Amino acid sequence: MNGNEQRIPRATEGRKLPIRLDRIDLAILKALRENGRMTYQALSERVGLSARPCLDRVRRLERAGVITGYTVQIDPAAFGVELVALAEIALRDPSASTRRHLERLLCTEAAVQELQVVTGEYDYIARIAAPTLLDYEVFTDALLSDPANGIARIHTTFVLKTLKAYEGPTLPDSLEALE
Repeated sequence: MNGNEQRIPRATEGRKLPIRLDRIDLAILKALRENGRMTYQALSERVGLSARPCLDRVRRLERAGVITGYTVQIDPAAFGVELVALAEIALRDPSASTRRHLERLLCTEAAVQELQVVTGEYDYIARIAAPTLLDYEVFTDALLSDPANGIARIHTTFVLKTLKAYEGPTLPDSLEALE
């Protein structure tokens, strides 16, 4: 950056990570993101450590909450899920008890794959998977018809094709990005 360019501050500036990461930690995270089933031996060879110190680092990253879990990606079509909807949900009753009730309900529903609290015209955005349009309609009608849920309206956008799926936070290319 030359003297005439302005640096745009990041919202996370000054925020501390739960632990201090180094280049090997970053390499471990990148390798596990690519293949979470990688053996510790293969991981250690990839990042240039012996197996035991590599395992110790992974466990440290897990304990610190940097690594929050391991998962497998499943094709929804393998289970007959052909429809994915992004449902924007506006509340009629924004009281804390109504929010807790609705959040508990939505988080226990198998059809709800993701749920975020958002700002703006809507209170939540839910990614909902259903086998058919009729199944989706029955699900949302049940939500809307129960006054205890406090829902005013649901605006739905149907996904035609996913071009890039969420795979977790972007990992920086270098440690300087973390400072």
